[in-house]
Amino acid sequence: MTSTTISEGQYNLFTDKTAVITGGTRGIGRAVSLKLARQGAKVLALYGRDSKSAGELDSIAKQEGLKIVCIKGDLCNDEKFSLVVEAIKAQASRIDFLVHCAASGVHRDAMDLTLKHLRWTFEINVFAIHHLLQSLVEMMPSGARVIGITSSGGTRVIPYYAAVGSSKGALEALFRHYAYELAPKGIAVNLVCPGLVLTDAVDAFPDRDARVEKAKQATPSGELVIPEDVAEMISFLCEPRSGQVIGQTIVIDGGKTLLS
Repeated sequence: MTSTTISEGQYNLFTDKTAVITGGTRGIGRAVSLKLARQGAKVLALYGRDSKSAGELDSIAKQEGLKIVCIKGDLCNDEKFSLVVEAIKAQASRIDFLVHCAASGVHRDAMDLTLKHLRWTFEINVFAIHHLLQSLVEMMPSGARVIGITSSGGTRVIPYYAAVGSSKGALEALFRHYAYELAPKGIAVNLVCPGLVLTDAVDAFPDRDARVEKAKQATPSGELVIPEDVAEMISFLCEPRSGQVIGQTIVIDGGKTLLS
């Protein structure tokens, strides 16, 4: 299992930095929230509905003395979106890191998808981060970072993944334009592409068990990616030394894509 121990020199790496994490209370987003907070950042963890997960994260933060504030709000609802932005601005005068971990979607064959299914998926996976970045970019100084989570389904066919995969493809294209436009302002934009990560989202697949076993067999490292692996890479991309990494998609999959 991957180690998540933070060396002594990393504890204060992001002191005086503020991070906004969409989907920041569950799965990969929770791991990112904890990682950056444990390195000294103030983390604003956004979430939509799961108050239980937010409460659990808040308890961990209090136990460890971490600066994590959970902010509830639907980024796809205009009125609630405005309230979320107001809450963010009430907590911070600047945003150093914006990490888009929130994701959802309908797992069906392409021909079984309705326009409602696609709109729902794109609203959360693509439109929400675009609207949020537009609202916060003026608060982001030189040296800030924008990081998104994509998947191999953005460029490959995965069964029952047409809605999510197409949204990830759109996200990747949009982030390339963000990277180009924001680089002159000193803001580095990148994507992280994990392999199959064992989070609650995997349970939504109708072929969940077979999919997990197939992924294990196809991964040279013999281990599936865990949320903490992704958080480690995002932490690196937030560091000053990663400033010349711009417009890239960093793959973390234990070598699985070497065989496909």
